[in-house]
Amino acid sequence: MLFAVLYLALGTLAAACQPDGDHAVTCQTDKCETVDSTEICTGCKAGGVPIDGFCWPASSPPAALAGCVPGESSGVCTRCSSEGYFLFMGGCYKAGSTSSQTLGDSICETIQDGRCTKCKADGNVFQNKADSPALGSECILCSDTTGANKNTGVANCLKCTAPDSKEGAATCSECAAGSYKSGNTCLACVKDCISCTADSQCTACKPGTYLKDNTCGESTRCAGTEYADKNTWSCKACSEIKGCTKCTYNENLQKPVCSSCTTGGKTIIKVKLDGTTMCVDAAGCATDNVDGSHFLNQAKDKCLLCSDDKTDASNPPNKGLKDCRTCKKENAGANPVCSECLPGFYLDGTCKPCGANCATCDRSAKDTCLTCKAGFFLKSSSPGECVACNSIENKGLEGCSACSNSGGFKCTDCKVNYKRQSKGEAPDDFICTKVCEDETACGGTAGACDAVVIDDAGKELHYCSFCGDSSKYPIDGRCNSAKGSNTCDNGVCTRCGGDYFLYMGGCYKVDQQPGNYMCSNAAAGICSAANVNNRFFAIPNAQAAQQSVLACGNPVGTAVADKAYVGVEGCSQCTPPTDPAANGMMVATCTACEAPKKPTGNGVGCAVCSDANCRHCRVDGVCEECSSGFSLEGGKCVSTGGPNLSTGAIAGISVAAIVVVGGLVGFLCWWFICRGKA
Repeated sequence: MLFAVLYLALGTLAAACQPDGDHAVTCQTDKCETVDSTEICTGCKAGGVPIDGFCWPASSPPAALAGCVPGESSGVCTRCSSEGYFLFMGGCYKAGSTSSQTLGDSICETIQDGRCTKCKADGNVFQNKADSPALGSECILCSDTTGANKNTGVANCLKCTAPDSKEGAATCSECAAGSYKSGNTCLACVKDCISCTADSQCTACKPGTYLKDNTCGESTRCAGTEYADKNTWSCKACSEIKGCTKCTYNENLQKPVCSSCTTGGKTIIKVKLDGTTMCVDAAGCATDNVDGSHFLNQAKDKCLLCSDDKTDASNPPNKGLKDCRTCKKENAGANPVCSECLPGFYLDGTCKPCGANCATCDRSAKDTCLTCKAGFFLKSSSPGECVACNSIENKGLEGCSACSNSGGFKCTDCKVNYKRQSKGEAPDDFICTKVCEDETACGGTAGACDAVVIDDAGKELHYCSFCGDSSKYPIDGRCNSAKGSNTCDNGVCTRCGGDYFLYMGGCYKVDQQPGNYMCSNAAAGICSAANVNNRFFAIPNAQAAQQSVLACGNPVGTAVADKAYVGVEGCSQCTPPTDPAANGMMVATCTACEAPKKPTGNGVGCAVCSDANCRHCRVDGVCEECSSGFSLEGGKCVSTGGPNLSTGAIAGISVAAIVVVGGLVGFLCWWFICRGKA
């Protein structure tokens, strides 16, 4: 009872969970905290308990492994009975493992009987100095202002040390993001500021606002000789480009582009082939009768690319040559003369195209490539045909984007939706593993390709949950500019229409891949029946603006009203939750797990059964139900002598039978033959 009262006091201080985090569905409102930059849940919805900060069904293998004793309808553990686990803020945490670091190691250094006896020093918690602290209150979060036994943390404190006496506040050494240290308090930074050293001394702004003069504001404040930099969300000087006095940020280049050079005598803007700009004088642009990538116009006030035949096409001395890479002029009034063409072209008076995918070729045999464009290689490692690096039929490699074929094929880089893995000892030779079905990797934004779809064969595929390019939307798992009747904005979908349904930030059509892997019937934006492969289950009473189908192996889940529908980690096939009328965690019943695991007896977990005669295991290696013909004795399945005998038993019985039958036959022979003679 004492612990229950204490926990209720602690629980009032927990914060709101991240809306897109792992606890948004299964954790109670305002029951999240942060330990070592990891968000934890301190109170799960009914039916769940926090194990290592994550909500698991109270009867699941993780809860059993921790020895969690659930509280009465509170969504917490009141005790952790398994060795190596301790109680902290209503959850069981593992620490002290020699094989790997855990979140519990950031809280506790020494465990005894489910209690932390020595908390991690100089971190996110401090030691309760009371002589006999209540179970679970031995370590107190640095930000917990209620604390226990008159030991308290400091609001918004991230790291601290314990008070010097048995009672008092911890000494804060570092404040959480969005606040700054003032004495032993942490005060909030000003609006839109995510890092500051004082009330009016902001050092970093939230995305969408820009830092200038220690405050945050709109991009319009970056005026005059500054530009709004989206890499650092701050106003930066155009003078980063030497001599530049006016510039703008270029989204494609992700850097500034100069539009005015007025200082130091270098007043000409030189634009390189990749779009980079710089300020130069006439000599920095081109020299008469010397080949280069640029030439000066007749007035010597513009620096033009040799290939620029558009800027001043009506005046020959100012007109470049199409597809030309290097050129020269005798003087400012002369016409430019091309000396080398861009990759893929050859010089024959003018620049003419080579054969397909050639970077260079000879004009006598334009279709015979000497070298290849990026992403292609010479098929025979000598002049000839260029084929794509990812052309498997031509001995390329799937997913390869850059390669060579000198002395043997070598893949030197992979496409953005593939992961590089070293092939051998060579530092520039890779194999490519597909990690996203969208060729752009959903715009290349980290975490954008997180929508997991399981196909009919059980293969895990990854699709777009949002698009890095905000003008595109995840439709059928890939980023598209057309959204149809679906409601999508800023790279994500929030409601689907017609025979589409919402799944992890995207809209999927029910009658084509990958939508048909998940759902067999959808109308008005809602999946009403899952695919018959039983790898997904439909969510009852979901609306068009809610996810209406969930993978059997998804333990994070999706919410509908007060219900948290969740799958089972490691589960490959399942049936829907059996009690849709209840509130709290609605757990699917797992019917098949990913090898080598089997479903637990209650179907809310997957565990490895090392005993071949075990039907269900409670946790890895601990049998709870044996197959027919075997009984559970001392944690092992022992034959009951029924029809399902072990191989050894069957062999023994067979040998015995042979001996008996042999003896009987011998006796009968003796009886009839020998006795007959007698």
